[in-house]
Amino acid sequence: MTIWIEDIENRITVLNEKLLPVEIKRLQLNYLMTVALRLEKESATCEKCEFLKNDLTEALSIIEKAEEIKEIQRRAYNTRIKGIISHFGKVHGLKSKSYYSTQYSHLGLMGGVLSGIWFMDHIIIMICIVLAGPLLGKMIGSYRDLKNDKDLI
Repeated sequence: MTIWIEDIENRITVLNEKLLPVEIKRLQLNYLMTVALRLEKESATCEKCEFLKNDLTEALSIIEKAEEIKEIQRRAYNTRIKGIISHFGKVHGLKSKSYYSTQYSHLGLMGGVLSGIWFMDHIIIMICIVLAGPLLGKMIGSYRDLKNDKDLI
C-alpha cells in the first residue's frame, strides 16, 4: 500500500470512531475506501485520476474540519465524491456495485406494465405480470452484477 492510501485509511478510521452511525452511513465512508483504492489503481495510467486524489483528500478535509456536519459540508463532500465516480464511469467504464440490478429492475417494470396492458381483461394475470417483471429484472441484474465484478466500483 502506498502512503496516500494508508493516510486515507487512517483518516476514514478516525472519522468512523468520531461520527455517529447515521452520519457514517450518509457519508458512505466504507464505500469511500473502495473509491480510494480504485483511484490509486487507476492513477498509474490516468493523469486525471492522479489529480482526483487531491479532490478525495479535500473531501475528507471538509468533513474532518467540521465540528458538526451541516448540509453545506455534506453537499461539498458529495459533489467531490460524485465527480470522482462520474470520471470512473465516463473514462474507465466502471459502474456502481448495483448498476445492473437497478437497470434491469426498471426494464422489468416497463416490460411488466406493457405486458400487463395486454391482459387488461384478466386482472389477476395482469397484476401477476406487473409484479413479476421487476422481480425477474432484479434477479437478472443481480446475476450480471456478480458476473461483472471487475467493472464495478
